[in-house]
Amino acid sequence: MSAPVTLSDLHKMHRMAAALVVADPVYLPVFERIEHELAAYEAKNDAVSRARAIAARHRAAA
Repeated sequence: MSAPVTLSDLHKMHRMAAALVVADPVYLPVFERIEHELAAYEAKNDAVSRARAIAARHRAAA
């Protein structure tokens, strides 16, 4: 079983895909998919951060 993809992995793949697209636009779908995965990863982390902040405010008020 392989390890999960990390944010660092996604950033590295994004840089590599960008270089490939510059060399040959045929790789654009790969680049766009990685951008989509980066956005999803960051959105998930943002949502978790927001949930933690709400929970912390609720605990502080209780």
